[in-house]
Amino acid sequence: MMARRDLGDLIEVSRRYGSDARYVLVGGGNTSVKEGDDLYVKASGFALGTITEQGFVRMSLSKLNLIWDKGYPVDKKMREQQVLADMMAARCEGETARPSVEALLHGLIPFAFVVHLHPAIVNGITCAQSGEAAVRELFPEALWIPLVNPGYILAKIVRDASLGYEKKHGYWPQMIFLQNHGVFVAAKDVQGIEALYDRIMERAGSHVMRKPVFLEAKADETRMGLVKDGLSRYYPAGTTLLPLFNRELQTRLQNAEAFHPISSSFTPDHIVYSGFAPVWIGEEVFAAEDPREAVAAACRAFEMVNGVVPKIVAVQKTCVFATSENALNLYLDTIKVAAFAESFGGPRFMDDDQIDFIRTWEVESYRSKLAK
Repeated sequence: MMARRDLGDLIEVSRRYGSDARYVLVGGGNTSVKEGDDLYVKASGFALGTITEQGFVRMSLSKLNLIWDKGYPVDKKMREQQVLADMMAARCEGETARPSVEALLHGLIPFAFVVHLHPAIVNGITCAQSGEAAVRELFPEALWIPLVNPGYILAKIVRDASLGYEKKHGYWPQMIFLQNHGVFVAAKDVQGIEALYDRIMERAGSHVMRKPVFLEAKADETRMGLVKDGLSRYYPAGTTLLPLFNRELQTRLQNAEAFHPISSSFTPDHIVYSGFAPVWIGEEVFAAEDPREAVAAACRAFEMVNGVVPKIVAVQKTCVFATSENALNLYLDTIKVAAFAESFGGPRFMDDDQIDFIRTWEVESYRSKLAK
């Protein structure tokens, strides 16, 4: 087996952005570098902020490109199984880690370095009603990709759109904004990546009219105590229950209408780490004979309808509880995205069919298991 190349630059840029919460949270984002026929791409289950050489899979670009010559079943599940098998077969000899689901997309972009991140301020645009118009105004040289299933379908759509872009402009785009999915940036070197991300963050930030207000707010301790006791009746013993309350939530939790902008999923990462939707519990539970049992019953009803245990519980005029630090951080990100999106026509969640695809997709099930 041939020796692996020096991945110093790739590791350095991955850690830089991966350890900065402005760009990526938990296990989100992926990076890659190309050399000859080799593609080194982040493996699933590795966090960018602490990644080492072992966190990258060496793949054959020529084998990856064979995927474009194949036909796949219309059935989503069968298609994804076959594409995954072909991607695994494209790994170089001796590689055992599972490549990022976006490896196919990384492979087709004709630049040495590719860095895909999910900055909340960028997703304030990509997850906004007027996101496409905003990207065309702020980044006229960029490519916009409408909401589409991640993985093979996303890579195919990006490939077709980029070839059309190249035909029109004579070169491939270096910035690709994905609706409800962050941004891909590509360059010949790390310095080029940094310059593009600096421009993106500066331009996006200069057009945001309101940031979320995370200043401390006084919570109703009695109500919070009743809610926590109720959740303890529902969740297994030992479950983490982290409270969250601030000035932004004080406004968002006033009623169901105010809560709506933070009531669903903006990106696949939000689904994986904080759940596809929080439980909304109205303040009428406090008028029940036993408020604690009413809270537990609301969670049981959510699980019965949706088939999953909620990771975020929001109680009107009270607070939010998260079942893990990851869930808490990603829900805070949801709040940030919703606030930033107000500057671009208001927030826009993933469509229901997209959410259902992610929830049942083997790739995200695999990521969820790794996250635990």
